[in-house]
Amino acid sequence: MKVSKLIFVLGVITASGLSTVAIADGHKADGRHEERHMQQMPMQRMLAGLELTDSQQAQIKQLMQQHRQVRRATDEKGETRRQMRELLAAEQFDETAARLLLEQQQQQVLTQRLAGLKLQHQILQLLTEEQRQQLGEKRAKWQQKKLRHNS
Repeated sequence: MKVSKLIFVLGVITASGLSTVAIADGHKADGRHEERHMQQMPMQRMLAGLELTDSQQAQIKQLMQQHRQVRRATDEKGETRRQMRELLAAEQFDETAARLLLEQQQQQVLTQRLAGLKLQHQILQLLTEEQRQQLGEKRAKWQQKKLRHNS
């Protein structure tokens, strides 16, 4: 009984770490492509309405490419999942190894979110004050729409 509960808890923890992917896939299956797209890349969607100069567009494109390259280089989800499967398939459960894997997953999520925030900050620094104000207004409208949709 303990093993099955532990497997269930590990499954829930793993699933919660991957909830963004599951939500995005669910929206795709529901046909709500635009909403899924907004959840995945809200900064790109919001920047689309701003009148960016060619220079700003080029700099933003470069920042995003760098971000993608770094993210691909540090993406270890597949390896972590493989290790989790091996742990669950083992004859004896190794709680220490499970804790280490979970801590690795948390660290990966933290690293990715930190990189995303850094990217957003870098992009915002490229905008003029007027563009930042427009972006703030768009963000507020998006949040209101999101809140209405979720209620």
